[in-house]
Amino acid sequence: MECNSQIQSLESSSRQRAEEIIYWLRGYAQRRINSRLMDERRCITPHIVLDFAKKGLLGMLVPQSSGGLGLTYHDMFQVVEQLAAIDLNLASFVGVNNALGVYPILKYATDEIKETYLKNLAEGRDLAAFAITEPCAGSNPRAIKAEAHADGNGGWLLSGTKIWSGSASWSSMINTFAHVIDEQGESLGVTAFSIPENAPGLRQGAEAPTMGMRGMVQNTIHFEQVTVNRENVLGEIGSGFEVAQDAMQLGRLGIAVMCIGGMKRCAQLMLRYATRRSIGMERLIHQQITLQRLSDLTAAIGAVECLVNTITTPLDEGKSVPPEAYLVTKIIAPELMWQAADNLVQLLGGRGYIESNIAPQIFRDARLFRIFEGPTETLQMHLGLLALYHTSQLCSSFNAFLGTTEISDKIQHTAEYCASYLKNQNLTRSSNKKLSKILSQKLGDVAAWGFVVDCIQKSYQSQPSNELKRIEQWSQQNFQTKIANAMNDNLCEDIVLDTNQVENLINQYTETIGNVEQTMAGQEDKLDEYLCNSA
Repeated sequence: MECNSQIQSLESSSRQRAEEIIYWLRGYAQRRINSRLMDERRCITPHIVLDFAKKGLLGMLVPQSSGGLGLTYHDMFQVVEQLAAIDLNLASFVGVNNALGVYPILKYATDEIKETYLKNLAEGRDLAAFAITEPCAGSNPRAIKAEAHADGNGGWLLSGTKIWSGSASWSSMINTFAHVIDEQGESLGVTAFSIPENAPGLRQGAEAPTMGMRGMVQNTIHFEQVTVNRENVLGEIGSGFEVAQDAMQLGRLGIAVMCIGGMKRCAQLMLRYATRRSIGMERLIHQQITLQRLSDLTAAIGAVECLVNTITTPLDEGKSVPPEAYLVTKIIAPELMWQAADNLVQLLGGRGYIESNIAPQIFRDARLFRIFEGPTETLQMHLGLLALYHTSQLCSSFNAFLGTTEISDKIQHTAEYCASYLKNQNLTRSSNKKLSKILSQKLGDVAAWGFVVDCIQKSYQSQPSNELKRIEQWSQQNFQTKIANAMNDNLCEDIVLDTNQVENLINQYTETIGNVEQTMAGQEDKLDEYLCNSA
């Protein structure tokens, strides 16, 4: 009883701190945030970073004893949702620092690293970044080429290049990943390291001028024989992918939360416009297409909220969550957010194309979510391959987590149909592989929407309401549509070209448009040779 009382007290204290920050953010956004200006300048205004640090937003999961806010996952995500409604870019900046920067250090760093850096990170005096993507290793991190070779002194010399690392050039600690090679030249596996930015051999590279999320820098990092020791290792040697997956799973869940805040902002803007704008004698809000889109959007928001809450609750209880659940959040939420942003621009018409009307920035910022932390298509295929070739295992995982079987039975039935269809085609090996990928992508959507429906039904069982019933019916429609799509025998194979056909056809476009490429010199950005340190 005493233990439960302490837990309830900690949860109450966390909720109170989160509510105070949310209240502060709402007032602060009106007085001190100019999202359009940051977007145009491609830089978060310095006072915002400082003020966020003072309020503890950059160390929300870190215990108060180590300088953080000590929030629960649920309460941290409430803050992130509010921040996303204000500015998706700021929410991403805070989310990356908490989930990908500070979290791996909090959970996996050695005592030496924690003692030296954690308090400053939690208090926002320093920032932390996550560097895993390489020029040839994006959605497939197993293609990482960075290596850390044994130096003969118990440490390693790390070399490699990482790209598109959020906040990296602003950060004091860089979490990165490399193959560890022992003194005999044998690989010990990919290992995670947390490296101080000022380590000799670590060089910050060029920034990437991104389409959206312009306020947060994305840059290249060069590791050139950087000395790292056992104290720099996150977790165990060879367990780098476990560290990366843990951080990225939290990041994917955070993206879903940002999508909730972003979709709610889109809904508010759409409603404002629809109730004020008239076409002829009728306001837009009374038109069927407007009502349909707003009804779909509110259902989408409710569905993602049920999905996130179903995962966050066991996280706060210290229970395990299957990896597939995080895949579902990343497959579903960004696509719904993108739909909301597109419908916002469409409803506003010409006003939706004007930068000062907010919609264009939301549109550009939201586009990243479909790519960040794994593109939708890659994750769909991964989940779909599990459904196609490990059907019982996937369904058992869903059932164990959600305690239901009806939806899993439908997923299993669809997967068995697809497997039977694939087997009966008597295709060549290459054609079979091609068809299995097509079916896997479709099955990934089936499994993802089935999981969402299960989450909503679980929420309805604990707190039944007419709104949850509507959301469940809306999600069921999407689920049934995905099943029908996966079980459609007409896969339009005749209209999908092979590689040679695609190349030959597109190369013919040269006859009508030429080989377009702009080669005129741009702005000079190199130091004059007479001013360089060495000629």
